[in-house]
Amino acid sequence: MFKKCPGVRNILRPDIILRTCPSCGDDVEFFSDEIEVECFSCGRTLHRDATPSCISWCEYASKCIADLVERKLITPSRAEELMKMAKKIRK
Repeated sequence: MFKKCPGVRNILRPDIILRTCPSCGDDVEFFSDEIEVECFSCGRTLHRDATPSCISWCEYASKCIADLVERKLITPSRAEELMKMAKKIRK
């Protein structure tokens, strides 16, 4: 188990994350503090993969996800995906 939230590292020193767009195959860059980015080539919105800090480590993951939706930082459909992941991991 962690001694502190591992997600804090990404806030202090953001990393660049590369994903491949499933629609057009281009590389899409995320900073580690970004949740979603639009593909410059085709316009599709891509979501960053969930990290252990936001799902499996924190007992407040569901409250955090709900707060992100309320502040319109993630879409309700993305929140639903994350909640499903959180439930799977906690079983």
